[in-house]
Amino acid sequence: MRTGRRSLLKMGALGIARALLPPLPAPDRYADGLSDQNSMARRLMGFARALNWAGAIRSEPNLKAPQVGKLARDSVLPIYAEVETESGTAHNKLWYEVRGGYVHSSNVHVVDWQLNRPETDAGEKGFWAELTVPFFDVRAGPALSAGRTRYRYYGGTVYKVIKVVTSTDRADAGLWYQIEDEMFAGLWFVPGKYMRRIPDSDFAPLSPEIDPAEKKLVVKLREQRVYAYEREREVFSCRAATGAQFQAGDFSTPVGKWFIFRKTPTQHMYGGAVGDEGSFDLPGIPWVCYFTTSGVAFHGTYWHNDYGVPRSHGCVNVTSPNAKWIWRWSMPPNDPAERYIHIRKADLGTIVIVE
Repeated sequence: MRTGRRSLLKMGALGIARALLPPLPAPDRYADGLSDQNSMARRLMGFARALNWAGAIRSEPNLKAPQVGKLARDSVLPIYAEVETESGTAHNKLWYEVRGGYVHSSNVHVVDWQLNRPETDAGEKGFWAELTVPFFDVRAGPALSAGRTRYRYYGGTVYKVIKVVTSTDRADAGLWYQIEDEMFAGLWFVPGKYMRRIPDSDFAPLSPEIDPAEKKLVVKLREQRVYAYEREREVFSCRAATGAQFQAGDFSTPVGKWFIFRKTPTQHMYGGAVGDEGSFDLPGIPWVCYFTTSGVAFHGTYWHNDYGVPRSHGCVNVTSPNAKWIWRWSMPPNDPAERYIHIRKADLGTIVIVE
């Protein structure tokens, strides 16, 4: 996926559902001591947010099993188990056991559902935070009664909080976070309880004792997989979804030798004319590592959960936890005080080989 610039006047609605956040589950999912967790909470593996309309819930983890229900977009179900079977697509045979049956993993985004104790002050430079509920329709002011924006923030997305303010709605007293966005700086608001402050420890580099010249990332397009090496020893591997060919053009991830030269904890990515096939407008994309000047990067993904096949606009899509690992492990080093880390010398950035 590549970033770009365009007039705000050209931006239209995303066409996604505009419901309120789904009813919260029992308080056993709350965090930071707000309540005790019970045995059911410990059995849950997370929650499945439906990615599209009419995704099937089946009686067994098999595409030929009877359909026992349908998913509406952004409906949320608890996940009790992961199951790999012989049924599915050629590249993805992972299923989730949910309430009422089984869903194929490609149809849902795995999210958390956790409330947090809001910070009371953002400080002079603000702080980074991630959404820990399935989704929230961002408000134009610090109150649920304030006008909704065109954006729905999804679980696992990351944002810079620049101010903590008190709700202007007496019926919904509480602390809200004012969000920094490259496109709408300071215009959007989210309840503080829905976001977890990312501690500085999460920015600490992994394997800092390894010489940067001895770290290497390899993207194998045929395998749709990313490998990380230290001194030629594999230390990490994950499935990916790289650039694909669309009707609008060829967005294949470019083959060659590159290096990571720009990193950011979050990016609002957008491209194409509104309404055109292949256009996108996606806030809060987490843990972004750019390795080409055309904007190709490793980053987390929340709009699909179908790795192992090309399907991006050039970037290397991985799950958000895997993107965070790559972000922390790779060079240049991270600095929570900065939105962007940028270098110009190849010997300071982790080598990326796409083959």
